Amino acid sequence: MSGHFRVTVWDPALILSQIVCIQSCFYFTFGALLILTALGTGIDVNLFNVFSHKAVNFGDRAGILTVVCYVLNALAGSVGLWRVVKRTKQCLDFSVTCYLIHLLLSSLYNGSFPSSLSWWLLTIAGVTVMCVCGEFLCLRTELKDIPLLGSKVEL
Repeated sequence: MSGHFRVTVWDPALILSQIVCIQSCFYFTFGALLILTALGTGIDVNLFNVFSHKAVNFGDRAGILTVVCYVLNALAGSVGLWRVVKRTKQCLDFSVTCYLIHLLLSSLYNGSFPSSLSWWLLTIAGVTVMCVCGEFLCLRTELKDIPLLGSKVEL
């Protein structure tokens, strides 16, 4: 009987459910952030703000607020990675998967591939922020001290 520390097991159902959970959290928090900023500023919020690459711009107040919500959503996504995935090694995989699904849905919504440079830069920044902050949070949890002394646990 050989023991292996943290053996990785291929579990497609677990991975798929984690992807669905991360994606759901991604759109829920993005929508909630857009609604909160809309309540404070009076800007209309619709699917255009979530999926259109034309909504990401610095030319007007609505575009700037969409960019701010996009960055804050990446930070919220890192918390989602920490709570759902809980593994530092998998943060990059789940971050990229989340934004690739967003790219696919954005392309379907717009009927074309996103061509805006600002959208691409913001998406790359979002993946980076979500991954790095998620790794930081997961690593902090993984490196917590394991208590060796204390009350005995009955088995």
